Amino acid sequence: MPRENLNKLTDDQLVELLHAGNLMAFNEIYSRYWKKLYAYAHNILCDDTLVEDGLQEVFTNVWVKRSESEIENLKAYLFQSVKNNAITKLRKARFTSFQEQIIENLSSTLRADVHLVNEDLHNAIDLAVNSLPERRRKIFCMSRFEHLSIKEIAEKLNISHRTVENQLSLAMKQIKVSLNDELHLILVTALILSADELKADFLNIIPLLSN
Repeated sequence: MPRENLNKLTDDQLVELLHAGNLMAFNEIYSRYWKKLYAYAHNILCDDTLVEDGLQEVFTNVWVKRSESEIENLKAYLFQSVKNNAITKLRKARFTSFQEQIIENLSSTLRADVHLVNEDLHNAIDLAVNSLPERRRKIFCMSRFEHLSIKEIAEKLNISHRTVENQLSLAMKQIKVSLNDELHLILVTALILSADELKADFLNIIPLLSN
C-alpha cells in the first residue's frame, strides 16, 4: 500500500497491518504519534536525552513485540507505554523526585522520633528551588507545583515552548546538584534514628540519589 494512503487509515487498521509485520504501517504510527508522545514525555522528564531514549525504546518494543502485543486502543497503549518508561527512568535517575514526592515516600512510616528529618527534607528542597535564577524558578514552580503544561507556561510568560523546556531542564540539573549531598546526610541521619521499617524506605530512596 502506498505511503500516502496509510495516513488515511484508522489506528485500528494500522494496528492490523502492524501485527502482520507491515513496516510502512509502523512508520506511519511513528510519524503520527512521535511529536505528541515527545511533548507528553518531556513534561514528565524535562530532559531531551531521556525523552528521546525513552521514545526510541517504546517504539522499538512496539515493533519487536508487534505479533504478541494486544493493542485495543493504539493511542492509549502508546501514551501508557511512554508513561511507564518515563517513570522507570525517573526511578533510575540520580535524583528526579521533588518536594511532595519525596515526603509522600516517607510519610507512611515516619515516626515522632524522626519528625525533624521530614522538616529537613522540606528545607533542603526549598533552598534548592529558591537558589534558582528568578525566571527559571518561576517556570519550574509553574510546572512542578502548579502543574501547568509547557504550552500554558509559554503563553502565560509570553515566551517560546523551547525556552520553557530549556529552563526546566536547567532547573532540574541545578536542583540535582544542590540536593545530592544534603539529602545523603539527611538520609544517613534518619537511618540511625529510625525504626527498621523506616530504614527500609530510606534504603529504597538512596539508589535514586546515586550514580
